[in-house]
Amino acid sequence: MKDRIRALMNHMGMSQKDFANEICISAGTLSSIFSGRNKPTLNTLNNIHERFPEVNMDWLMNGKDEMFVTSTPDSSQLDANGVSPSTVSSPISGLPIQPEFMNQLSGSQQMPPQTSNFTQEGKIFDKPSRKIAEIRVFYDDGTFETFSAK
Repeated sequence: MKDRIRALMNHMGMSQKDFANEICISAGTLSSIFSGRNKPTLNTLNNIHERFPEVNMDWLMNGKDEMFVTSTPDSSQLDANGVSPSTVSSPISGLPIQPEFMNQLSGSQQMPPQTSNFTQEGKIFDKPSRKIAEIRVFYDDGTFETFSAK
């Protein structure tokens, strides 16, 4: 992963200090990542994703596909919240969850969303309740495990 972070930094034409400032980490932390002394944290990856949303996170984390996301939906393909319907972000990290993974989470059965009622000034509203879909645990050796709701 450190080589892909370095490749991104070089592609952007930035020095280590400039790149570290862009992703809100210290130059020493970035140097420790490049030397192999430390692994990038989830916070570092999230900062890279926030600062460079065009970077393919699957490439950055796993070395799969291309460095940059090849297509971005135009405004006619976005939902009411301005989000592509094929992309779902993790509520914990904000990182995208692939649509095919969401199909695995939901399994073959499509369950209707559960709702909870609440009132405001005498009116009753139905609000879908949220459930945890995925938890990722990152280990200090650079590996991670994904736990899915079933």
